[in-house]
Amino acid sequence: MVSGYLWIDESAPDHARSAAAGGLVRMPSPRPPWLVVYTAPDRVLVNRWPGRLWQVEIVPPEPEPEVAALAEITARIVPGAGYTHASCVEVVAEVSPALPFGAHGAAVARVVEAGQALDEPTAHRLAAARSPEAGHAYTAAWRRWSEQPRGWGLHSPVGSGLGLLGTVLQASARLRGGPGAWVVDGDGEHVVAEPWDSAFGALREAALAYGAPQLVDGAARELLAAPWDTVYGPLR
Repeated sequence: MVSGYLWIDESAPDHARSAAAGGLVRMPSPRPPWLVVYTAPDRVLVNRWPGRLWQVEIVPPEPEPEVAALAEITARIVPGAGYTHASCVEVVAEVSPALPFGAHGAAVARVVEAGQALDEPTAHRLAAARSPEAGHAYTAAWRRWSEQPRGWGLHSPVGSGLGLLGTVLQASARLRGGPGAWVVDGDGEHVVAEPWDSAFGALREAALAYGAPQLVDGAARELLAAPWDTVYGPLR
């Protein structure tokens, strides 16, 4: 059987949330949304937190309608996309939900959880501790990563961690920010205002510094991690 990884969070249907090691996750009927099985942890798309990550093996479909439906949908997947669809999987084991964020994923998960709990006073503290030069150091590290060979569809140096961080921080601004937490930018889009915008920059930079230390030297790491270290203390 083909092995892979299944991400399950609170938005998953009941038949997926009941996953347990040694059991099966089976769709009640052969129609979308299909189970999404990723080929490797770093290909897992995490857009909600927290969640659970399961190592699974795909059970081949048997009834002819199910075989045909799966064949049609999987034929549309771009080669190398890093995932496939399934109607049934055997659950092998639960693994760390931080694996999609890379070798230092536990640190990235800590930053995501801080973004999820962020309030306005803490956002002010992060913004105040952020250097004007941090953005340049972040861009340089990102450029260094983008110049390296990598598989198609990899989201960032820390997987989908940065996108997830943006999602949870916006939710925190909606939940705990005052009436001025959102503004309309020049394109007519609603975006977070200060101090939330700078706080996002500080957390994003900490996620990169701690989650992808191979991309930053000592001075850059200190610059990128300074707001986090000031407010929360260094990550170990």
